[in-house]
Amino acid sequence: MKRGCTWWGVVMSMSITSAGQLQAASTPVNRSLTGLKAVRIVVEDLNRDMQATGLGKEQLYTLAAQQLSKDGFTAVGPQDAAKVPVVYIRLSSVLGGAKDMPVSFYLTVQVKQLAVLAQGTSSTCQAATTPETPPLLVTTWEKGSMAMVNRAELFFYIQHILINVLGDLATDQKQANEMTQAR
Repeated sequence: MKRGCTWWGVVMSMSITSAGQLQAASTPVNRSLTGLKAVRIVVEDLNRDMQATGLGKEQLYTLAAQQLSKDGFTAVGPQDAAKVPVVYIRLSSVLGGAKDMPVSFYLTVQVKQLAVLAQGTSSTCQAATTPETPPLLVTTWEKGSMAMVNRAELFFYIQHILINVLGDLATDQKQANEMTQAR
């Protein structure tokens, strides 16, 4: 019996190791985040119901600017709009009619960059370089999360999710830069 357990342990150990290596090898790296250091933050206008809770887009902007700064990004103002990618924050929500009804929301963070479709057989986007081709504003990174919470806990959860999603952006950006430097 002990021999069977040892064999089973070895097989499981090898399977877990192989799965971990496969996952690491197949983890996509978002090359569009390579070199990303400065961003412009845009928060979509909140709907009337969400504004009635006391939450404002200025709060989301401030929170995002603080978190991105902690993660090494520089937030630039609207005057530099065409020079840097946009971190676009959207908060969609559905509020029940009564004050004690829970709030359902979906928070999305997108990185939008100017790009042109490269000529040739590949369908990849590249940074806009030719003046003849007008660039498109495309989403090159996106992540979101949804929740249903009590109104009293709404800002806490939105804050928590926004910080986590921006942390994922910072992790992906670091990973993209590490992969580029390794080449």
